[in-house]
Amino acid sequence: MLAPQLQTNVVQDLIDFCIEWLADRRYALTVDVDMLRWAEAMGKAPSIALVNPTFDPRVNRLSSKNSFWLDIRAGSSTVAMIASRLFVTDDYLELKRSLRLWYDTPRADDAPLRLTLTTDMPTIGGNVGHEGGMWVHPDHRKRGLSALLPHLARALAFRQWNLDWQTGLALRGVGSSGLVSRAYGMPHVVPCYEGLWPPSGLPDRLYLAYMNREELVAGLDLQRVAALLPDRHAQPGDAVAVVQKG
Repeated sequence: MLAPQLQTNVVQDLIDFCIEWLADRRYALTVDVDMLRWAEAMGKAPSIALVNPTFDPRVNRLSSKNSFWLDIRAGSSTVAMIASRLFVTDDYLELKRSLRLWYDTPRADDAPLRLTLTTDMPTIGGNVGHEGGMWVHPDHRKRGLSALLPHLARALAFRQWNLDWQTGLALRGVGSSGLVSRAYGMPHVVPCYEGLWPPSGLPDRLYLAYMNREELVAGLDLQRVAALLPDRHAQPGDAVAVVQKG
C-alpha cells in the first residue's frame, strides 16, 4: 500500500489531469453540493427513466458533508453528470438489504432484498463511497466522458472523505456488459440480487461493484486512466476553472 503522501499525490495528479482534459475540450466543470439541482437536471435528461433515489434529497437527508455531484457543461448546457455519496456504516450490504441505500426511511410496503452473494464476500464498512447517477448527453457520448467521470468523482470523494471502500450499483444491461470494470474501473462486479427492484417497481438484476482503499488508489493511476480516453490534446481550448457550488 502506498504511503499516505504518495496516495495524496496519485489522487491529486489524477484530479489535475481530468480538469485539464475537460478544459482541452471546452467543457466546464462544476462540483456542486446542491443535490436537488442534480435531481432536477436528471429528471429532465433525455433517455432517463428513473432518478436514482440514493442521491435525491427529496427522499434522503443529504448535505455538503455526505454528497456532491459533477456538472459538466458545454456552453450553458449540462451535457454530463455523476453523483457521489458517503455512507459511514459497519455493513454496507445491510444498507442494500434494508433498502436504506436508496431511502433513509424505506417504504412500509417494500420488503428487504434477499441478496445472493458468495461466502467470500468481504465486509464493506467504514467510510464507504457510493457512486452513481451518471448520464452523458447522446451528442457527447463516445468522447471519453463516461470513462473520465467515475474516476474523477472517485478521486474527489477519496480526497474529501478519506474512503475505506468505493461502491456502485449496476442494473442488468450495464452490469452484464463489462463496462463497469472495463471503462469505469471497478475491479469487482458481482451479481447480488434478482427480482423486483423497489425504486423502479420492475424486475431486474442488480450488480454490486466495489473496491477497497488500495484498489481505489491504484485505479486512479494517471497512465491507467489516460489509456481509457481519446487523445488528450485532440481538441485544444481555453482552460476552465473548477467551480464549487452549494
